[in-house]
Amino acid sequence: MLSLFRTKRAERGADLHPVVSKYELPSFPALILRALEKVRDENAALSEIAELVSADPGLSARLLRTVNSSAYCLRHKVQSIAHAISLLGRGALESMLVAMAVQQILPRPTAAEFDPVRFWRTAARRASVARAVADHVDPSRRSESFTAGLLQDMAIPVLLLARPHEYVPLLRRWYAGDGDLVSLERDAFDWDHGQVARQMCDEWSFPEVIAAAIGAHHEHWTPDVSVLPAVHLVAPLHETQDEPGISQVLEMGESLGLAADQMQSLLDASFDEADEIAQLFA
Repeated sequence: MLSLFRTKRAERGADLHPVVSKYELPSFPALILRALEKVRDENAALSEIAELVSADPGLSARLLRTVNSSAYCLRHKVQSIAHAISLLGRGALESMLVAMAVQQILPRPTAAEFDPVRFWRTAARRASVARAVADHVDPSRRSESFTAGLLQDMAIPVLLLARPHEYVPLLRRWYAGDGDLVSLERDAFDWDHGQVARQMCDEWSFPEVIAAAIGAHHEHWTPDVSVLPAVHLVAPLHETQDEPGISQVLEMGESLGLAADQMQSLLDASFDEADEIAQLFA
């Protein structure tokens, strides 16, 4: 199915590479790249990874703040990077490092249509809901669901810089309720922000499961598709108009075996914790 998605992506968006190349994507911070290499090396000890992460006081502080936030519901406060990494495990640590790196290097357009506080609040809501849903439908992918939910719209700031004269009016129409963003993008450009984000994932060597979920979060989803269902579920959550998006989320939750009242409870709890998460990334 992923190969089919890539074929469709290639057919529908042959000009995607020029879109990304008009804005030179920044590189991941060198220390995070080295940490990711260690995380992905099964022969590297967790103590080596902890030592490397601890070499950056800013990264260490952010990692500890995130682990100690309400999103992780830990009974006791984590005091050291080594302890945090031992609790997270390699998969969750990789996802968290990817998210932190993207937040650090993602551009902040000055266009009036882009509000970074609103952008990261919505991203945090999606991430929090995606992880809560994954806890019920695919617990082994809760960390990847969180990161993919958080970063699924990461191409929007890049597009605002790469094609401001075309993308700003389109975004303005979306905020005004004149259609959904993907339909507006595909009508105007024959590609959408998810496809551009997939290219960004490839450029930055994201884990495939996260890259696939981000790239296909607005594609039609069925239970046999190998893309994280929790990430697809949160895609309708809008930055400015919650009600229509929430109705879609509730409906999609039922297709995953989550009753409407159960899904609503997950949304309420996740939105409460999202404010704290947003402060870590905004």
